[in-house]
Amino acid sequence: MSSDRKFSAAETDSMVRGIGGVNSPQASDQKGVIDTMMLVKTPENISFQYEISGPFYRFIAYLADLVFAFGGYVAVVGLLYFFLVMLVLLIGNSLGNIPGLSNLFAGVVFGLVFVGFFVVYWFYGAYMETRFNGQTLGKRMCGIRVISVDGHAIDGVQATLRNFFRFLDIMPIVPLQMLLGLEAQVLFAIPTFLIGLVVMSLSRKFQRVGDLVAGTVVIFEEKKYRPDLIEFEDERVPKLAELIPADFVASRGLTQVVAEFAENRKYLAPQRSADIAKHLADPLMDRFGILGNTDPDLFMCSLYHRLFVTQEGGESQLGAGKKSVGLGELISGERRSEQ
Repeated sequence: MSSDRKFSAAETDSMVRGIGGVNSPQASDQKGVIDTMMLVKTPENISFQYEISGPFYRFIAYLADLVFAFGGYVAVVGLLYFFLVMLVLLIGNSLGNIPGLSNLFAGVVFGLVFVGFFVVYWFYGAYMETRFNGQTLGKRMCGIRVISVDGHAIDGVQATLRNFFRFLDIMPIVPLQMLLGLEAQVLFAIPTFLIGLVVMSLSRKFQRVGDLVAGTVVIFEEKKYRPDLIEFEDERVPKLAELIPADFVASRGLTQVVAEFAENRKYLAPQRSADIAKHLADPLMDRFGILGNTDPDLFMCSLYHRLFVTQEGGESQLGAGKKSVGLGELISGERRSEQ
C-alpha cells in the first residue's frame, strides 16, 4: 500500500540525493574524510557539489600557462622580427643607406616587444578564462576551471580582476642576486607567492587575493561520462514513454534526479521507492494528461527511457528556446489533490 504522506521540497531533495546513501557501505566511511567540496544550492533547491582545487594543481597550471603564453609570444615575435628585418633590408636596397634607419628599427622593435609582453602577461589569463568558460590552456591541461562562488560561469570582469590581482599573490618578489649571492646587479627577480599561499591557506575554498576580490573559486573539472543505460524488463516502459509530449524538455536538475532514481531504485525498499516516485511523478503525469492511477514507479522508468534512451542522453535535450521543467517547479507549493 502506498503512503499518502506529503513531503516538503527540502525533504524530497534530501531523499533523492540520498538514494542508496543509507544502504551504501561507503556512507559511514566518508565521515572522516577531509571535506574539500563546495556545495552550491540553486533556486530550484537542487544542490551541486564541486571539488575545490588546491595550490599544487593551480601552480602547475600557472607554470604551464607561462610556457604556452610566452612560448607562443616568442615564436610570434621571432616571426615578425624576421619579416621586419627583410622589410628594412628591402627599403635599404631600394632607397640606399638612410641615416638612423637601424636605430629607428631597433627602437620600434624594442617598443613593440615591451608592449606585447605587457599585453600577454596581463591579459592572457583574462581573455582565455572569459573566452573558454574559466579555463586557460594550463588549467585545461590540469583539469581545473574557474567559476563564481555561486556556481555560475565567470564573466569578463571577474576574469580580469582575478588576473590583475595576481600581482599581489606573487609577492614578495626577491631579487635573483640575493638568492644567488651575487654582488653584481641583476635585473631578474623571483616571485615567492607567499601572500597567495598564506591567503589560500586561510580560506576554506582555497581562494587567493584575486579570487576573493572577483568572487571566484577554482574547482576540478567535472568528469563527463555517459553511464551505461539501464534496461527495464517491463514492456510497458517504452509504450508509456511515447505518451510524454515530444516537445517536453527536462532541466538539468530534473534529468539528474531521474537518472539517480533509476540507477538506485534497486537498492530501495518498495515502499520508499513508491513514496519517492509518487511525489515526483504525480505533477508530471497531471501535466501530461496521464491517468492518475498509473504506477508512479513505472512512469519514472518511462521518463528515464524518454530522456536517456529515446533522446540518446540528457545533454542533447537541453536546447535553447524550449520550455524546461525543473525539480523546484515539481515540488514547490502544496501537492494537488489526488484524483
